[in-house]
Amino acid sequence: MELDESGGLVVVAPRHWSEAHIRETLAQNMSRVERFLVTARGRQLQPLLYTEGELHLYLGERYPLVIDPGSGKKSTVGFSGCEIRICSRQKDTESISKALQGWYLRQARKVFSVRLKEVSSRADWVGHRSIPLKLRRMKRTWGNCSSKGVIKLNTHLVKAPLSVLDSVIAHELCHLEEMNHGRAFYALLGRLNPNWREDRAKLQLEGNRYLL
Repeated sequence: MELDESGGLVVVAPRHWSEAHIRETLAQNMSRVERFLVTARGRQLQPLLYTEGELHLYLGERYPLVIDPGSGKKSTVGFSGCEIRICSRQKDTESISKALQGWYLRQARKVFSVRLKEVSSRADWVGHRSIPLKLRRMKRTWGNCSSKGVIKLNTHLVKAPLSVLDSVIAHELCHLEEMNHGRAFYALLGRLNPNWREDRAKLQLEGNRYLL
């Protein structure tokens, strides 16, 4: 396996292998493929510099960073719909990064709670139960659901489109009913999110950018 210039997956296989056999082999080794994509695409990306005008992701769109001198001790971050503005007395990379990550976390708390309520309202097995939600910055997983019914989501998902975020939430909600990834699980997921395959493909393609 290797990547093309745009980060797409290129599979090198024996000539006698059919396309169907290649697809089946990839499907059987999906975890390995996903790990390869995350690692290989991560090598292709340039690290963020947190400088004026640099583009940063929020809910699937890229917005320029505007850095203004601040008068208070604490940095503040605001979003106008067309730019992310940081007011800070310190303009070094660490200070701007810390301010931005704090803003991402606050936005994630707001957005994730709303989306969890929305998606769970369409999951009839959830009923009226209250679902505990925890947020973590994670490098290896986008979400998980514990045996006690606690859903944990990666705060980096606040950079993804809402459709992708909803897809991850739907996946974890299905684990409230089916803890494994058997046929019953995917039948449930298909009911809750018929487009889960497309959403997963988009996350695999763009996910490494959300982790920056």
